[in-house]
Amino acid sequence: MSTPGAPDPGLCGHCRHRVHQESTKGSSFLRCGLADERADFKRYPPLPVLACRGYADAPDEPVIQ
Repeated sequence: MSTPGAPDPGLCGHCRHRVHQESTKGSSFLRCGLADERADFKRYPPLPVLACRGYADAPDEPVIQ
C-alpha cells in the first residue's frame, strides 16, 4: 500500500509485527505489535525505523509505505 506524502516506514514496512490501522477519518498508521506485550517497544515509533531489535522479516506480505 502506498500513500502519497506518507513517510517511509523503514523496517516497519517489512516487519511481521507491524499492525496497520486506519482511523474512522481515513488516516492510516503503522503500530508496533510487540508493544502490546513488551513495554520496551514504542507503540508508534518515529518513522523511518532504521534499526530495531524486534524486527522480524515478513517476506510474503506486501510492503506498506
